Amino acid sequence: MGLLGWATATGGAGALVARELSLVLPAPIAATAAQAIIWLGFAVPVVWAWSRSRPRGLLDFRVVDLLYGVVLGVVVRFVQGALAQAGGGPVPWPSTTTVDGALPDGFVVDAISGVAVAPVLEESFFRGVVLVCAYTVVRRWSGRLAGAVAATAMSTVLFVAAHLLVASSSVSDVWALALLGVVTAALVLGTGRLWASVATHVVFNATGIALVAVGTLWR
Repeated sequence: MGLLGWATATGGAGALVARELSLVLPAPIAATAAQAIIWLGFAVPVVWAWSRSRPRGLLDFRVVDLLYGVVLGVVVRFVQGALAQAGGGPVPWPSTTTVDGALPDGFVVDAISGVAVAPVLEESFFRGVVLVCAYTVVRRWSGRLAGAVAATAMSTVLFVAAHLLVASSSVSDVWALALLGVVTAALVLGTGRLWASVATHVVFNATGIALVAVGTLWR
């Protein structure tokens, strides 16, 4: 219980500080500083928690984890696209605003960090620490099913809330993040491994970035 509370507080503090930095710092450095702070808020509790203990096999890798990631990442992305198209918006999905007909400055850097860094850190924190700790605590009181439901709900709510704190999101994005949280939680609970959830998150982010780039440049 103590580990869960400490990890949640640290991650939440990182998200709140990141939000404040994004509001008060000059635009050119605000996004970078906010991203660095929130990643630090995720990394510190992950390192501390895993240095103490972690479930056996959590970091094991199986080839089937990649298959889970490709299939489920694409499915969640298609759901998000369907929701975005149904809801409409200022910029047609899947595209973003352009600057002189090109993608915005920093798009490539954001794309690399969104695919190579964010999924690993976020899944390690929300599923590798928050989900595991919540499941362990609730299971002792109420059994495995209640533990799985409570841990999935808690990790998903915090996952969505962290994204809302640091960036504005459309309704379709919120629902897609919630679905991604539930799917990745189910993968960790079902397989006992983290990498299927990381792969799903990577594919979800990568397909979104690719669609935005293509949709923007072909407009």
